Amino acid sequence: MTAKRTVSIEKPLIALEDVDPADEKKILEFLNTVENAGEIAKTVEFPDEPDIGIKVAEKILAKKNKIGSFSNLKEVMDVKGVGPRRFTELVSAVSGKYEVAETERTFFKYLTAINPNYFGNLKESSFEAVKVMINKTTYEELKCVGFNPRFERVEAVIHIKKSSGYGGNLCSGGTPEYIRFYVDWNDTDTWEDLGVVSFKAYNIPGDKPLEYAVSIPLDAKKKWCIKENLPKVRAILSWNTAPPADTPDFVPVWGNSLDAYIQIDALRFVLIKDILELEAVSIPENILELVDLEKEITLKEPEKLSLPKLLQLYKDKEVPGHRFGFSQIKNLLGKDTFSLGQTVAEKSGKNIIASSTVSLHNTLIDAGFELSIVPGIIEGLVPISSGDTTYEELKCIGLNTNLDELASVIELKKSSGYSGGLCTAGSEEYVAFWADWGDGTGWTYVGTSVVNVHDIKNIPSGGLQYSVFLPVNLTGRHKPCSEGAKIVKVRAILSWEVAPPAWDPNYIPRWGNRRDTLIHIPPGPTVEEGDHTPYISVIGNMGIDDIDSSTGLATGNGVMAAFTANESPFGGVVTICGHIAFPPNTFTGSGMSAIPLKYRVFVRRSLPGEPWQQLTNSFNVKLVDQLGSSFTGPYNHTQKLDSDGYYTYLEDLEGNERRFVEGFVLAKWITSAPMDGLWEICMEAFDPMTLTTYPALNADGTDQIIRVMIDNTWPTPDLNITGYTRDGVTNPAEGCGAFRQGDIIHGTYSMKNNYIRSFYLRAEPLGPADGGELCVQPGTTPCTASSGWSTPPSVTRAYPSPVVSTTGEEGVWSLKTEEMDPCGYIMRLHGSDRTIVDSGSIGHYSGKSVGFCLLKKS
Repeated sequence: MTAKRTVSIEKPLIALEDVDPADEKKILEFLNTVENAGEIAKTVEFPDEPDIGIKVAEKILAKKNKIGSFSNLKEVMDVKGVGPRRFTELVSAVSGKYEVAETERTFFKYLTAINPNYFGNLKESSFEAVKVMINKTTYEELKCVGFNPRFERVEAVIHIKKSSGYGGNLCSGGTPEYIRFYVDWNDTDTWEDLGVVSFKAYNIPGDKPLEYAVSIPLDAKKKWCIKENLPKVRAILSWNTAPPADTPDFVPVWGNSLDAYIQIDALRFVLIKDILELEAVSIPENILELVDLEKEITLKEPEKLSLPKLLQLYKDKEVPGHRFGFSQIKNLLGKDTFSLGQTVAEKSGKNIIASSTVSLHNTLIDAGFELSIVPGIIEGLVPISSGDTTYEELKCIGLNTNLDELASVIELKKSSGYSGGLCTAGSEEYVAFWADWGDGTGWTYVGTSVVNVHDIKNIPSGGLQYSVFLPVNLTGRHKPCSEGAKIVKVRAILSWEVAPPAWDPNYIPRWGNRRDTLIHIPPGPTVEEGDHTPYISVIGNMGIDDIDSSTGLATGNGVMAAFTANESPFGGVVTICGHIAFPPNTFTGSGMSAIPLKYRVFVRRSLPGEPWQQLTNSFNVKLVDQLGSSFTGPYNHTQKLDSDGYYTYLEDLEGNERRFVEGFVLAKWITSAPMDGLWEICMEAFDPMTLTTYPALNADGTDQIIRVMIDNTWPTPDLNITGYTRDGVTNPAEGCGAFRQGDIIHGTYSMKNNYIRSFYLRAEPLGPADGGELCVQPGTTPCTASSGWSTPPSVTRAYPSPVVSTTGEEGVWSLKTEEMDPCGYIMRLHGSDRTIVDSGSIGHYSGKSVGFCLLKKS
């Protein structure tokens, strides 16, 4: 065990870049209007002897009088006697907002660099803990994890709880909040790593918490509807350091982990061979020769159970009639009735006289309900004061800043009461979203999303967690970081089987609940209503803020694909995503009601005088159409240029009739090896109504031109056997030769590329080779007895650590065979580069092998 390494560190301080621009204005106004030093000293209460505090205040006042007024906080910081410590006290006192993060937070990276186990969160470490601190949720906390079966996405919602402790204000780089996801398919504690995603957190004064959301795709392993499919997912939140891969029991210092059971959607088709494997199926063998066993059979649409069938289904279960008959009774009251509670109140009560209610009584009796319970069923339809969460509850709301989506997580609590099992149509959980954008108009309807749910017999004790998400065009809602944070109130209403009305943000559902929260819209350019400025936000599945503007290389986590880039170029199909501000409402379900916006995307080599080249290729996107509360899709759509040479902008994210483009894809740029090098990307929007062209802009109003490095060249491997040493004598040799146990085999290797990620060299098969010792030595210096030898014989080299040049390496290797079994072997060299391939994964892979035979020592 390595001894403790303690470090002397001072209390954290507020830096100039930590102060929000709006607070800077407030502090300067105070200092520029104060009349005497006593007011400053009293307000700030400098932590010194009173006479020292007043002297500092006098110096501040003298400096102000000398220059006329302070124009920025650096002038205040530079006053003799102020310094970082008193500056911290001044900012905290005058703004009334700032909290100084604790020492362990501010110096987290430093402390863990000198001692990886400083906080005692590593289960296996040669370092002794200095201060045990794990799963601390003071600053951020993972609150909910859920799954959307239709779109096969896991969503998580995180609370940001404090105003400081995140590395800097909005105009700084902030700090990342990492979330790694796992899935346990059979609840056996065997976890599959799904990947890691992240978002940036900043020091933002004001009310808390702020709720953020992240998501990751899950390639669901579907089963027939007769089998309940309830895997467990795990999310691990870790601030400022990513949870390591394939470590599902990782314990973060700052953050926490959360498990949730989810439900996978049932298969909607089967293969003929799957049917024939059922025990009850028997068929003559000669018929099998005539059948395509791989042919898919599409199953019929699941049935929406009628009221009599629901009554039969729930007769022996504790599900009240006003629950399982809810939507059917609502339809009987009037298909155009949205405020069910009001209608029931008008049509029922002690004196039931309305003819429609009499008809309803008769219908319920005809369906099989006993006469004595019918009045209670009708009265049970009236909403209670805050919604009934016996069966489902909306737990979290958040903004996915990577995808511009609102998301929420819903918990289903019961095994029945959802209108049938997985082989039926089940029922719908609707979530309607409202936002108060801070423009004085109050609550504005954003849209409604939905998830399909069913009765689940074997529901886990903690319930099942579902999620919904709603794309929202935020291009007109940003503001520059210098103007402070854009904080927006969001309301979500969960309602089972009846979609909340789009005009009523105060709607109380009969089954469900309502939640409010605060979200933060990231900084961006200011766009006024009617302005159709476009904005590219994602390239090759990387947020543009994660792409170095000078090198064109990306570092960070993929927005949706579960990969991590490290100074990575782009290759193959480079997907370009973004939005256009304030598009007109065009989608109606029966066609376009208005002329949609158009756009073009351009690329060029990043060289002086290079002309722009327009992207003209057709490509597929996935669309989701929404008509009221009915959804169609995702379905494929071919995006192609029109007769005027423009792509048509397809998104319509306003109102009840909406169209989503999955991943907000604008273009797919097909690249190849001859194009390797630094390129630039830009776009423009066009309004055919006003004949106005809008170039894409950065937050500061300059033209948005994004540089990316293209690399389609695969790594070049080379591997040879050059000789062997026996009894102290070295002899030449080559591949496919025979050697004896005890020989030391020598060779050369190289793995070259401009962007090497990693490679390994090893002897295979691994079992018989396990006793061997392998030395890999970059350069030409041969291995010696004191060189690093690896047992079993396998060595991995990676960029940047163990240090491998970004262009790769070449060297020599030696293999000691004394403890290897006699066998036929190969030496395998296999590696990859760091290229983001087809916007979905990291690395072009290549390798080379050379064989040999190892004979028993005579």
